[in-house]
Amino acid sequence: MGKSPKRNLVGKAALVQKSTELGIPMERLLAGYVMEQLAVMLSESERSNRLLLKNPEVLGLSGLAKNDCHRLHYVYVKRPGEMFCKSDFAAFLKQTIKWETQTNIEWSWRSRTEGARLFVELSTVLGEMRMPVELVIDPMEADLSDDRFDVYPVRLIMENNKICKIHVYEGQAAFFDDLGEILTKLELIPDMAVYERVYEALGRLAFEGRQFQKRLNGFCNEHGILMDEVRYAQMEHYQDYPYMKKKWNAYVKKRRSKGPSWEEVFHRFWSFLMPPWEAELQGFVYLGSWIPDLGRYLD
Repeated sequence: MGKSPKRNLVGKAALVQKSTELGIPMERLLAGYVMEQLAVMLSESERSNRLLLKNPEVLGLSGLAKNDCHRLHYVYVKRPGEMFCKSDFAAFLKQTIKWETQTNIEWSWRSRTEGARLFVELSTVLGEMRMPVELVIDPMEADLSDDRFDVYPVRLIMENNKICKIHVYEGQAAFFDDLGEILTKLELIPDMAVYERVYEALGRLAFEGRQFQKRLNGFCNEHGILMDEVRYAQMEHYQDYPYMKKKWNAYVKKRRSKGPSWEEVFHRFWSFLMPPWEAELQGFVYLGSWIPDLGRYLD
């Protein structure tokens, strides 16, 4: 990659003006600006084709309008046999994030690991405003030519609507990662953010029922998951299961966001999963098409 262009300086006066113009609180605007600048710097780095953003919907004005989560979730593509080293990534991050010289934002950070996953907690300061932003990095060994990779255009909030293209993890691949976690961990799932991501994905991604059923069947066979009546009945019960509702409400409360109700989240999820699963149980091929704007299949 060539040398990254100097980013526009943003100070309090510019944020106040943009905050008034958009009707968005300055703290939220700062968080959105910091996240998009972080995504831009990573997209312009020497590892841009190995860092694939899984949740690009949190960026830009649309992200500011509906998200309170200041987190960028990345997949880090490893070469075959490569070790993902925390210290190596820390050195790369320190070299890449040059807010001290390219903007007037000050920042500090610390990192921790949970299993293979790396968490980087950044604290960004602009004047008297301080905003935490988190990076989550999941290492994954894959071929760089894999069709799970895509490019996503982001319209930058504070740079006169300039368009920047960033590398992302292809939407349906990310969706199947989350779906797999739901199907394997059931009520023991540790992070209800998975359900939120699935809910949001089903509001924007279209699926062909036949292809989804085939892929779901392959995933379940690969992971030893029985697509039988017992598991079907168990999951169907989750919409009215107080334990799952309590976990969802605790997650929403922790995020300090209203968000959809558990009933809304699970209804969309189950409306998507149920028809292909029923077809599989009956030995049929499901031919419906999932229409995200409608939140249901059209046969």
